[in-house]
This record gives sequence, structure tokens and C-alpha cells, in this order.
Amino acid sequence: MIRFKCIYCGQRILAQDDGCGKKGKCPKCNHLVVVPWTTKGRPAISPNKESIPDRPKPYIPEWDKGYLWPVPADELIELCKESFGFLIPTYDELSLFLMSVTMIVFYLANSRMRNQIDTFFVKAAELGAWILFIPLVLFLATIGLCIYHVFTTREKTMFEKRVMMSFAVLMNLVTGTIAAVYTLTNAVASDWLLVFPIWNIINGVLMLLMVSLGIIDEECISDRDANATEVVIGMAAVLIIFALCNYVFKLHWAITFSICIIYTTSFDRALQNVFPGLTYRGDEQAS
Repeated sequence: MIRFKCIYCGQRILAQDDGCGKKGKCPKCNHLVVVPWTTKGRPAISPNKESIPDRPKPYIPEWDKGYLWPVPADELIELCKESFGFLIPTYDELSLFLMSVTMIVFYLANSRMRNQIDTFFVKAAELGAWILFIPLVLFLATIGLCIYHVFTTREKTMFEKRVMMSFAVLMNLVTGTIAAVYTLTNAVASDWLLVFPIWNIINGVLMLLMVSLGIIDEECISDRDANATEVVIGMAAVLIIFALCNYVFKLHWAITFSICIIYTTSFDRALQNVFPGLTYRGDEQAS
């Protein structure tokens, strides 16, 4: 079987060995993709044909040769990615950009959150704990990187993907933890808001497990470029959700932030599923 990822949504796809070069629709976002001759990081698992010059020799993993155990670590990770791919988060320029915009909007518009952050760093400066400002600088630089990439078609480097992946995981874990602690300590058993911390706790545990096993890595950052329509719709939706939660329902900032982050991580997938033609790139091919 040939394993490769959709260049639009990051969906992992399996194709038959004789499918190299053939076109088909991604089962998730319905974009037209081409089955590659090689997969990223290693040759595709397909037979060698004399009619195709300079084609790499087939790669057959150990667990395909009849050895059930021990399975090489890298092959076990690939097997997990294929079996539990629906649980593995995939981020692209749009979702990372919306996360960054959400962070900026909250800092500027939510005085309670802003005061807590400002107070923390003022006390750190008074105590001379300047080392605490290093993570802040790195965090701001990462936000700038996420915003920069949505306005350029430059291909992301592997280092940039690792940084952006760390940012996405950190945002989900931190916001989920804060929202869970606040809600569980202030809500009653029948409160509908308990849905969000419970979801955040489950999501956080799964993400930590997959990060520790190497299942979540830089490959979870898609190379798909966002277009202007997606950016405008995404920003408008984030602002509407923030306004409703913060000003209409007057939720705690951690709950509002958690809801917005959940939205930003799922918006682009929903948009592609509902309007696959919106992100269509013509005859762009998988590589």
C-alpha cells in the first residue's frame, strides 16, 4: 500500500500499489489529489516498474515481512498514525493564524486577562526574574511567524513547522487546563459549561500522549496555503464568537478563550468539508 497525506487538509490516505500517478478525491475535503511516486521521508511502498526510469526500489517495512514483533519504533508510529489518524490534529496556516489573532484580540479586549498577565510580568520584573521574559519573547515571535505565513506563499522550513506545532499544542493545553480548573471549581454538576473542560481534559491527555510517542510531529503542520476568503471568514467568525461569549453571555475569559481555540482548530476543516471548492487549487499535485 502507498501512504501519503492530502496537501489540502492533511488527511492520511492509503492507495493501492498500482495507483502511482493516478488522480482521485480526498475522502475528507474532496480536493483532487495525485498519488505520489514517493512519500515524504522515504520511498512509497510500491512495486518497481521497468517502464519508469530512476524509480526508487520498493521499501517494505519489517512488519510487512512477516515479523510480528518487535516492530521498529518508526514503523509502529506510522501504523498508529494510519489506525488513529482521525484523532491526530492537523493544523495549517489558517488555524494557526486564527489562534494568533484570538490571542491578540483577548489581550486587547479582555481587561481581566490583560491585567492578570501584566501583573504577573510586573512582579517578575520587580523580583528581577528576567528569565521569565524569554518564553514571552519566544511566544510573541511564534505568533508573528504564524501571522507572517498566512500572507506569504513561502514554504515553511522544518524548524518553523516544529515551532508552530509546539505553539498549537501549547495553546490547546494551557487554555484547556485553565478553563477546566476554573469551570470544575465554579460550576455545578448540571452546568452546560462542564462540556468544555471535560472535552479539554480529554483532548489535552490525548495530545500529551501522542506528543510523547512522537505521533504528533511537524508533519501535522500542513503546507496548504490559506486564501484571502478563508482569512476574512475566519477572522469574522472569531470576532463574533468572542463578542457573544465575552459581552453577551459574559463568560469567564478562560472559558471564552477555550471556546475560541476549539473553533480555530476545527474551522478550516469544517469550511473545506462544507465548501470544498473554496480552497481548491486547480491542478496542484501532491508531493
